Amino acid sequence: MEKSGTQTPLSLAAAEAVRTYAATARSALDSAESPVISYAGLWLLLASLAPAAETETDEVLGLNRADARAAALALLEAPHPTIGAAVAGWLRPGVELTKALPVMLDPLPEQAGLDAWADEHTRGLITEFPLEIDSSTLLVFASALVVTPRWSEPLDDDGDGLLLLEGGFQAVVETEAAGPVAVACPSSEDGISVYSVVAADGVSAADVWLAADEVVRRIDSGEVRNRTFEPGTDAAGGHAWAVEEVTVFGGAPADRWRSHLPEWSAEDRHDLDAAPGVAEIARGVMAAVEKESEAACVQKAVASYDREGFEAAAVTGMMVRAGGAPRETTVRQIDLRFDRPHAVVAVARGGAWEGIPLFSSWVTPA
Repeated sequence: MEKSGTQTPLSLAAAEAVRTYAATARSALDSAESPVISYAGLWLLLASLAPAAETETDEVLGLNRADARAAALALLEAPHPTIGAAVAGWLRPGVELTKALPVMLDPLPEQAGLDAWADEHTRGLITEFPLEIDSSTLLVFASALVVTPRWSEPLDDDGDGLLLLEGGFQAVVETEAAGPVAVACPSSEDGISVYSVVAADGVSAADVWLAADEVVRRIDSGEVRNRTFEPGTDAAGGHAWAVEEVTVFGGAPADRWRSHLPEWSAEDRHDLDAAPGVAEIARGVMAAVEKESEAACVQKAVASYDREGFEAAAVTGMMVRAGGAPRETTVRQIDLRFDRPHAVVAVARGGAWEGIPLFSSWVTPA
């Protein structure tokens, strides 16, 4: 929960831009139920490349091209006790560019070199680069983001298979999007707050995320205090909290708050071509390549939460590869029609299973 350092007007604007971008991208990608994703990692990559865009980026990144690039550089150069961040670019030797790009370009390595970059810049959490390069790959850009905060005190075992938090931040908060939610955040001295927010059964994931955004914003502004029930919530018990009288010995009388949290880990891979800003900035980057080209943007992300702390990493990659319209040619066209009842069989290939029919079906078209 601790905050450190002084924010500049640009860093304040960047923080708001990333918060807004996260909500916009979550909706655009329909990723509210993704096991783990880093919108900040994607924003960092796009902001670093923003000057390459052919139009202004205010609407998609929350900042214009110059400010987005400046904010990304400031974040990359800012020391933080547990955040690691990097942006890099690679160009295939021999490929000519028609204009300079805002990220310094090194010679494109083999796949193993990109894997090593991902491993180094995620503290070993991600060992494989999310994009596979081949002979058509012309340009590659990537961002890496990793956080590894430790709890100030390890969490206990509650005896029922969950982690037990007795300190940190705990509250019940009334939200506009999801009604009353329970919030828990272990204390950490590493400059990272990891909030868990739970709403009632039946509330959509999208609305829980809106509620979580609201909770964090109100905590940061001082509107929501630790170990309190918000007006409108039920201090006698609710969908995720129970209240009872207990006897304790010693110390001043005070409410005793406890959160029961799961230990978990997750990994995910995301196609980000439809994310806000990707197409606009990819077009600007492709315009720098003399050859006709196409682009792809992908992210790999991992995270885990245990009694000692939290760790998460993401590598976001954008690749430009040679494209072009296919050559015209003349071929015979043969149409096979399976519009009457017919058989389908699945046959194994390879090794001891070679030739074994595994599944057979008789298909009767409607």
